[in-house]
Amino acid sequence: MADTKKRWTNSDVEFLCEHALDMDPKDIAERLGRSSKSVVLYMFRHGIARRQQVKRNLMRELIGTKIDARYFHPTREFYISTGINQVKFQEIWQGYRQATNDEMAAVARHLNCTREELLKFFSSLQLNLFD
Repeated sequence: MADTKKRWTNSDVEFLCEHALDMDPKDIAERLGRSSKSVVLYMFRHGIARRQQVKRNLMRELIGTKIDARYFHPTREFYISTGINQVKFQEIWQGYRQATNDEMAAVARHLNCTREELLKFFSSLQLNLFD
């Protein structure tokens, strides 16, 4: 049986990243000669936003104080412990919406963040007046 999967080339990925926010995945798929499902799944797996994102993803920053956020993969235990379902968490993680204070607190409790780690996180939230 022949391998029928079409590999993603660098130019395919560049086109996708350039047009992710201004084109519908169906239109991108047509331009690349792929299925729209293939485009949507690639975007999801590689964290490419399909709509406008928040300016600063506080959830990623909070998790980053404890572990490298690139390697964070929530488990069923995480979802149950925090009370955040998969859809809501992915919206937050992808930056489509900001986490609420309760959601942030639940994640901090789940990760057993120490006082020092939380102080480090909160001090990073201080606005720089010269930015």
